[in-house]
Amino acid sequence: MNGVFFVSNFSAQHLLIHKRLVEQMIDLAKITPRDTVLDIGAGTGAITLPLAAKAANVLAVENDPEYVRKLTNKLKDQTNIRLKQIDFLQLQLPKDPFCVVANIPYSITTPIFAKLLGRPAAVMLQRAVLLIEKGAAKRFTAAPVTDPRILGWRMWYDIRLVRTVSPNHFSPPPRVDSAVVTVSRKIQPAVPPHHHERFFAMAAYGLRDPRLPFDESMAGVFTPPQLARLAKTLKIDRQQSVCLLNERQWGELFLAMLQHVQPHRWPRRSMRKQPKNGRF
Repeated sequence: MNGVFFVSNFSAQHLLIHKRLVEQMIDLAKITPRDTVLDIGAGTGAITLPLAAKAANVLAVENDPEYVRKLTNKLKDQTNIRLKQIDFLQLQLPKDPFCVVANIPYSITTPIFAKLLGRPAAVMLQRAVLLIEKGAAKRFTAAPVTDPRILGWRMWYDIRLVRTVSPNHFSPPPRVDSAVVTVSRKIQPAVPPHHHERFFAMAAYGLRDPRLPFDESMAGVFTPPQLARLAKTLKIDRQQSVCLLNERQWGELFLAMLQHVQPHRWPRRSMRKQPKNGRF
């Protein structure tokens, strides 16, 4: 594990040392002998090696040269593990379906989730079991959803906080609790994955102020009569905060926009330039 969500709490690296937790994470991922699995922030192989006993192929991603050296020595007799020394944010993801089981670098938790979940039509992630900082886990699974990016992820993936993990599961122990989070690709999402860019744009527009009433939030997209009909269809109060919509309602709202609103009224996604290393 290469860092944390709160950098001040994790100036050192915190390796997972609890074998039973590793077994539980692999069980949660439902790994089969046909699966390709990524271990992000592989460290010294606490998850990598047990994964290899269950999966067809394991890609261990580690950026720290010292951990790469130690892990390389452990992998001499392993034929289904490939070790890649690279910043995960720079990694080209598999083109075929894959899973992830990992104790990820907490300092880049959000960029990692964005890389895995932000392009559902192009990235073939099927399932993931991730050990992350508990504060991030609560934010990614909270209701109501006030962050448009998290809403976008949850349109195509079920994200669940499974359990809290205490600091004594790591060496050295961090200052905050961690959590196991599962991610599962939805079989029938409310919005087809190829619409993800348009949906993210609408979500960013609608949630620009999550406290706004539904009517006011979407007034720049839909006409007043359309908003009145949508409120009835969605079975909501037009004055309720827009953030109280659930994923199904957001899906219906988006599809209604595609069907009944002229394209020039569709929100456009702001393409902010990201730092080259992908961190933000």
